[in-house]
Amino acid sequence: MDIYISRIFLFNSLGEVKTVKLNDGLNIITGDSKTGKSAIIEIIDYCLFSSRSTIPKGIIDNWVELFCIVLKNKDKNILIARPKGKSVNRNKSYFSIETDEEFLKDFNLSYFDNIELKDIKENQAEFEKHLGISVVDARIDEDDDKRIAGSKVTMRSFIPFLFQHQNLIANKHSLFYRFDDHYKRKKTIEDFSILMGWENSKYFMLKRELEEKSKRLQAEKKIVEKIKIDNNQLVSQLYPLIKGYYVFIGQELEENLPLKELKAIALNLPDVTKKSFSNSEIKLTRDKYILERNELKDNLYGVLEIIEKLKSNSDLSEDYNGTLVRLKSFVSLNNKINDLTCPLCNHEVGEITEKIKKVSESKNKLLEEFSKIGTYTNDSSKQLEGLSKDRDELKKRITLKSIEISKIDKQLEEIDSDSTFFERAYVLKGATKANVENLIDRSILANSNPHLITELEDEIKRLKGELSGYNIEELIKEAEIKLNNKMTEICDKLDFEKELRPGKLIFSFKDFSFKYQFNGKENILLTEMGSGSNWLAIHLSVFLGFLHLISTSEKSSIPSILILDQPSQVYFPSQYGKLQVQEIEEEFNDESQLKVKIDENIEQVKNIFRVLLEEIESVFELVKYRPQILVLEHADEAEFKEFVNYRWKKDGEKLI
Repeated sequence: MDIYISRIFLFNSLGEVKTVKLNDGLNIITGDSKTGKSAIIEIIDYCLFSSRSTIPKGIIDNWVELFCIVLKNKDKNILIARPKGKSVNRNKSYFSIETDEEFLKDFNLSYFDNIELKDIKENQAEFEKHLGISVVDARIDEDDDKRIAGSKVTMRSFIPFLFQHQNLIANKHSLFYRFDDHYKRKKTIEDFSILMGWENSKYFMLKRELEEKSKRLQAEKKIVEKIKIDNNQLVSQLYPLIKGYYVFIGQELEENLPLKELKAIALNLPDVTKKSFSNSEIKLTRDKYILERNELKDNLYGVLEIIEKLKSNSDLSEDYNGTLVRLKSFVSLNNKINDLTCPLCNHEVGEITEKIKKVSESKNKLLEEFSKIGTYTNDSSKQLEGLSKDRDELKKRITLKSIEISKIDKQLEEIDSDSTFFERAYVLKGATKANVENLIDRSILANSNPHLITELEDEIKRLKGELSGYNIEELIKEAEIKLNNKMTEICDKLDFEKELRPGKLIFSFKDFSFKYQFNGKENILLTEMGSGSNWLAIHLSVFLGFLHLISTSEKSSIPSILILDQPSQVYFPSQYGKLQVQEIEEEFNDESQLKVKIDENIEQVKNIFRVLLEEIESVFELVKYRPQILVLEHADEAEFKEFVNYRWKKDGEKLI
């Protein structure tokens, strides 16, 4: 999106102002440490409606009362200002639009006297309208809570594309600003397609309508399935209803009637009369039911007898096995006796010894027989299980028969003695008729519902057709290819390890994951690479690639702005500080080698600036405007002096 930061204003309580003026294209603020360069990122972030201030505590925070930025969008100037983080109004902001740049002349604190100080969320929403961020509800399902993350698209989701802090620009563990926060990472990924203009309010409206109609379709299909009755089912449900009424009024209903005749009877149920309700008919029905119940009871007694016998046999088997075990235990007792001698004369008693040997042989044979018998058992549990089910079913049928007999008994009691019998018969007739009509209506409804289902299916087809016009998957795929090619092209120009070439940088919009595909085969993660120059090359390639993609996407709502904080820190050239020189000198004993190393490092820093300029101009050739790149650096090369906006010194000019 063609928008850049043209001014940064810092006002103190006395109305004094510090101004940082910037342009589109390349901007460089160079100078010593602790002159306020890095604070620029935090000031811009705070003015872009950050929920909290991360501006460093100290000189800046103590001096400033109001932070202000002006963004230039073609002929429109967007002004955002916020009281400092320690102010009671830190959650409020000023917002205004100016089309004439005359307001920048003699711009002072009194400008805000006529502007209302509003809640930052209110002004953020207004700013988002100017950026073209109009999706206020990105839910797919209307039943989801509107307050949940992801429902409203926010400009805060594009902040990670704008900044590369000095502790991030060559970081091997992370690419994006504040991606250590799970919510912010998730929100950025979810909102990216919307911020790129691939998805809009109508898209989500169609998605919600599709979700709602898909749910309705499923619900209608379930209803049809639930109420659907085929002819056989209808007969099986109509017959007992009519049969119940006929029994009550003492009439017989013919069995196996076709559906057509059943419907005719159901819609013209006979009235109850004294003649139709004779004792003999009722009693015959009662006698029939008692006979059937007695037969069921006989069957039940038979089943119960078999169950008892099986259980008894099982117990006998267990007793038998137990007896065998006890006998075996008794026989197994060690009664070993050797040859016997007379205790008086000490002579061997051969006759007794021989008898003992025969007893021992008999015991051994008995043990052998026991071993043959083993623990033979017969499992009758399956039979018992089946018989138990038969028993339960018979009990159930007996109970139902008893209920029918009880109903007839009550009818017999009421025939002559209860004058309300006929009233109850008419009530039963009405209830039977209503139930019959309900069944018939369900059958008709089940046959008519497909028309509604067809309408919903046609609507779903139409919605899917409209959604396919957005071509989201293809747009994402094309953007990934474009981004990956551009990142790889940029990386080839930077100081990237030769041993890892040839390779391709690959980024996925699905989960914002990055990998380097080495030699077309091996995938290497950023954390698996060595050398600060490699990490720096990857960060610059990724963010310049995104800047190119964002700037050349016609519907993008992401500002074409990139702020880099000290990309030269990896190389530490001599001109950029005594500490860096000392660190480099410690690596080399030979003075000529030291000079070569310093010259190489300086050349790499120059190359970074050349690549930045080339990418700015490549975007300009395509869209006729230059994205803004702001570099906060120690470097101050003469080759790029035309792009140096400020040179800040500790003892000279600086931010505060």
